Amino acid sequence: MFTSRRERIEARAEREEPAQAYVTTALGRLSYEERGKAKKDDDPVVVLLHGLLFDGGSWNGQIEPLSTLGRVVVFDGPGHGKSDVPPNFSLEEHADALARALTDLGVTRAILVGLSWGGMLAMRVALQHPSRVAGLALLDTSAEAPTAIEKIRYRAFVELHRWLGLPRRTFLSGVAPLLFAPETMRKQSELVMESYAAMMRFNPEGLARAALAVLVRRTDILKKISSIRVPALIVCGREDRSCPPSRSKNMAGAISGSELVILERLGHMSALEDPAAVNAHLVPFVDKTMGRRG
Repeated sequence: MFTSRRERIEARAEREEPAQAYVTTALGRLSYEERGKAKKDDDPVVVLLHGLLFDGGSWNGQIEPLSTLGRVVVFDGPGHGKSDVPPNFSLEEHADALARALTDLGVTRAILVGLSWGGMLAMRVALQHPSRVAGLALLDTSAEAPTAIEKIRYRAFVELHRWLGLPRRTFLSGVAPLLFAPETMRKQSELVMESYAAMMRFNPEGLARAALAVLVRRTDILKKISSIRVPALIVCGREDRSCPPSRSKNMAGAISGSELVILERLGHMSALEDPAAVNAHLVPFVDKTMGRRG
């Protein structure tokens, strides 16, 4: 049968781009994509968990190298990307929902790679469902509760965005410096503005409910994570103003045997700002952890 050039292009795109899929949880449907295949039946699956205000696309710089090592699942968090607007929830409830989602996707054990919100979630999965976790890569995140001042500032941001939206000027002056290093702001202005445009496409109520869980209601688990006994890589941008290196150092001190890496000239969104710098540590860590058995 004759096919047009356009039909051939569309067919090729369908083969190259994974179809969007959903898994139903107590927090609504979570959108996810899959890449790669497990080398062995008992290999852990690499699960990528993004930060607040972003979606699974923020891992585009990591998906390809990680998918050469095995099966990779990339989630959109509740209220972000193509996932449903969730009910009000806590990070602990999110951890339970993610564990159930992994079960439904046939994931027995996972190497959880989480940035910011994703790292906070990954640690809670390791605490609440330890048998499901083979390793942790924690990027620009924190095991501590927000300070009183942070709670006030972040609650104001949530309400502003929920009811009035987030003007471009406010984003550039008040939000972007918390996400990106000064050098990124200067040299990758297109990346910064693409991030703003993507954020503005999210449902405001979904974003607000997630932000309250992450930024305002987050509990302190620093002492609890000392019970984690899986390989852990902790990475932080030197210029991270949202989860500064001191919090990564505290996590490294709490998780026995963890590896701490501080990346110069990067901010909170390190994996997006300089994928190669992050991958230089993340990919070998995942490769090594793939060979370990709990």
